[in-house]
Amino acid sequence: MQNPLVKYSINALKILIPLGIFAYLLWQVDSEDYQTFWQQPKRWELLLLAVGTAFTSILLSFFRWYLLVRAFQIPFSVLEAFRLGFIGYLLNFVSFGSVGGDVFKAILVAKNHKEHRPEAVASVLLDRAIGLLGLVILATIGLTIFANDSLSPLMLGIRNSAAVVAAASILALTAAMYLGSFYERIIAIVEKLPVLGEPVGRMARAVRLLRRTPLQVVVLVLLAVVVHTLITSAVFLISCGVYQEQPTLHEHLQVVPPAMAAGTLPLAPGGMGYQEGALSVLFKELQSLPNGFSGILVATIYRLFTLCIAGVGLIFYLVSPVPIRELDGMAEEAQENNRQN
Repeated sequence: MQNPLVKYSINALKILIPLGIFAYLLWQVDSEDYQTFWQQPKRWELLLLAVGTAFTSILLSFFRWYLLVRAFQIPFSVLEAFRLGFIGYLLNFVSFGSVGGDVFKAILVAKNHKEHRPEAVASVLLDRAIGLLGLVILATIGLTIFANDSLSPLMLGIRNSAAVVAAASILALTAAMYLGSFYERIIAIVEKLPVLGEPVGRMARAVRLLRRTPLQVVVLVLLAVVVHTLITSAVFLISCGVYQEQPTLHEHLQVVPPAMAAGTLPLAPGGMGYQEGALSVLFKELQSLPNGFSGILVATIYRLFTLCIAGVGLIFYLVSPVPIRELDGMAEEAQENNRQN
C-alpha cells in the first residue's frame, strides 16, 4: 500500500507544478508589453470577442483530437481529451516550439491506455500533422484566393512553398491509407528493426485504420482549417479592437497562417518571439498597411490572451478529474466490439 504522505505529496506536486509553470509564463512577459496594452485605446467588446474566438478554436482542436483517437478504436472521452488538451496547451509555452505539449499528451494517453500505446502516440503525432496541414492549406488559400497580383517576392515564395507542402502532405496521407500490400511490406520491414521497429510499425498500422472512415479524415482536415481560420479571425479582432485603421480580414488571412507556422519551429518556448517577429515582418509586406499599425503589438496582445486561456485551461485540468467509471465502461465496450470482430 502506498504511503499516505507520498500519495498526498504526489497530488500536491500535480497541482503546484502546473501553477508554477503558469506563474513563470506570466512573469516572462515583458512589463513594457503589459504597459503598451493598457495605454493603447481599445474597443473592449472586440477584444472580448477575440478571446472567445481563440478559446473556441482551442476547444475545437481538442475535439478534433478526440475524433482521431476514437477513429483508432481507443476508449476515450471528450472530457479526457479536453483535460489532457488543456495541460498540453499550457506545456507548449515552456517547450521548444509548440509541440512540447504533444509529447506530454502522448506519454499520458499511452500510460492510460497501455494496450493501445502505439496507437495513442500515433493519434497525437497525426493530430499535429493534420493541424499543420490545415495551416498550410489556409495559407495557400489566403495567398491565392484573397491576394491580389502585387504580392511581394517573399509572400509569393511562401504561397508556392505552402502549396507544395499541402499537396505533398495530402498525397502522403492518402498513400499511407490506401497503398495496400506495398505499404504493408514497408511496415513489415520496419517492424524488424531493433528497439523502435515494432512500436513504429504499429503506429503506421494505426494510420491505416483511417481508411475505414475516409470521410472522417476529410472532416478532420476541414476542422484543422476551421481552427486556424478562427485563430486568424481572433488576431483580426484584436487589430480592430486596438486600431482605428487596420489590415482587412483578407489581408490577415495572407499574413497570420504563415506567421503561426513560424511559431511551430522548435526554436523557442511556444514559438515565442518567432511568431511575433513573423507577424511583424509579414504585415510589412502588405501593400496598403495603415500608418502606425504594429504587428508586434497585435501579436503580443494575442500572446497575452493565449496565456489567459492557458490559465483557464489549468483550472479546468485541476478541477475536472477523468471519470474513471466512464472510461471503464468505454473500455468494456471496446473489448466487446473486438470480440465481435
